[in-house]
Amino acid sequence: MAPFQILTFSLKNSFMRKIKEYLSSCSAFQIINLPSLSEEIPPVFKEDDWIGMVDLDNQPESLENIVKTVQSLYPEKVFLLISKEVYPESSPTVPGIYFIDHDSLSCSLFIPFLAALVEKSDLVNANLQVETDLNQRLSELLLIRKASLHLTMNLSLDSVLESILESAMELVTADDTHVFLYEHGVLSFASALFNGHQQRKPFMNPRPEGITYKVAKEGEKIIVNSMTNHPLFKDLSWEGSIVGLPLKIGTTVLGVMNVALKRAHEFTKNEIRTLEFLAEQASIAIQNAKLYEQAQQEIVDRKKAEEAIKYMAHHDALTGLPNRRLFNERISLEISRSQRNNQKIGVMLFDLDHLKNVNDSFGHSVGDLLLQSVGQRLVGLLRKSDTVARMGGDEFLLILPEMKQPQDAILTAERILSALSTPFLLDGNQINITTSIGIVFFPNDGTEVDDLIKKADIAMYKAKEKGGNIYHFYTA
Repeated sequence: MAPFQILTFSLKNSFMRKIKEYLSSCSAFQIINLPSLSEEIPPVFKEDDWIGMVDLDNQPESLENIVKTVQSLYPEKVFLLISKEVYPESSPTVPGIYFIDHDSLSCSLFIPFLAALVEKSDLVNANLQVETDLNQRLSELLLIRKASLHLTMNLSLDSVLESILESAMELVTADDTHVFLYEHGVLSFASALFNGHQQRKPFMNPRPEGITYKVAKEGEKIIVNSMTNHPLFKDLSWEGSIVGLPLKIGTTVLGVMNVALKRAHEFTKNEIRTLEFLAEQASIAIQNAKLYEQAQQEIVDRKKAEEAIKYMAHHDALTGLPNRRLFNERISLEISRSQRNNQKIGVMLFDLDHLKNVNDSFGHSVGDLLLQSVGQRLVGLLRKSDTVARMGGDEFLLILPEMKQPQDAILTAERILSALSTPFLLDGNQINITTSIGIVFFPNDGTEVDDLIKKADIAMYKAKEKGGNIYHFYTA
């Protein structure tokens, strides 16, 4: 039979000697006697399986208390309670505890019985170990599932990293877990849990020659079961253990995840394997965050481009004023509104008198500055509901909605004439300019946009015929 160990519990060493005599035909055993069940187990027995034998005839406690003590102190051990008397069948039945009288010890079946108990104990312990391992694997799978769910259901990098760090902390009962991002050779803080609490900044920044930078630069994990006397921690009086894991997509290192304990710890293969999986999840989360950020920026850029194209399609490139296209859209809307509310609209067409002279005398660049300045002055003196548009060249169109009387248009025309007759100082040159304005009204002078503009043009040239710097109403 395989070697086994026996602990006898008796106030008399003679009990142990008797057991030795009964087992004299079997050499594969070790036996030690302790005076009571509460005595400390010898170190050589602590880690091994053993069978207990209690001398009931020399124990001060009652049978009931002895059974309770055995169940309390040694719930997973096999015990033989031995007495000179034969215990009746009504004796308490307790799993793992057997009542035997002295005569049974001398029976030829005792040693085979003892061997069977040893084998049973080995099977029970093996089953317990398997159950413990299964429970550990289940715990690891649940932690992995938790991290995976956060990854698939949450686009927030902070939230996903926090969940992954929580799982890593639970796996090895760590004291500190943290992630640093790695880009352009520099580490930057991303997320950390210290003693179970989320941290907004690192406990300390990574040392250039420390474990975090080494993992980032080499792209390989580093396992330190004890920091004491380890080369990476030779300048620090730290005690503990740490695993540094690269966060990689392909061969590109995106960051580093560290899992640290304040005590030395022998990281198991299963722990490392699970931590590596969590590191992969963190890598995917970082990559997803980068891709999401890029996608969001592309959306913003696309919207800006679309808005710019739309703006360019509806505005004059030189002055930024609405162009003919936007003018047509707005006057069509104003005509519809005026028809519903039975209101009038004033439309003005005007150009700058003698702009050609400015271009010839000062150059087209000054002429362009003049057009821009004219646009700015016009916007500054009009109502928010009014629309001033550049038709092209030196021509401008103006929509005046909700006109109550022709006098309102006259006041606006006079403000324009006054504003534009004030000298412009452009590129060190004083420019004097005037304008001629033609005025029409909807619906009195027409109901179609093109017809209104044509009649406003006729009225403008009537103003020019009078010498310019004046307004003129259209007359049939």
